[in-house]
Amino acid sequence: MKTAVIAIALLGFVAGLVVRLNMFIGILVLLLLLCVGYSIANHFGFLKAALTIVGVQVVAQGSYFVGLVVRSFVGNWRNWVLF
Repeated sequence: MKTAVIAIALLGFVAGLVVRLNMFIGILVLLLLLCVGYSIANHFGFLKAALTIVGVQVVAQGSYFVGLVVRSFVGNWRNWVLF
């Protein structure tokens, strides 16, 4: 589970560095669907499934914000943006 959190944090950070918000919303929807599938596959109850979804979203969005802050301090950020 720790590696999954690290992977989600890295995904959010890299997304903050190179993509705009409209692409990140698509990534968040994909993460939501993956969390719902994971919760169903592991027979989580409603509360545990909701906490899993919220936790994944918080980690992804927090690291996206950190990526945005780093991108703003680096300088010419318009060269980094892909979409």
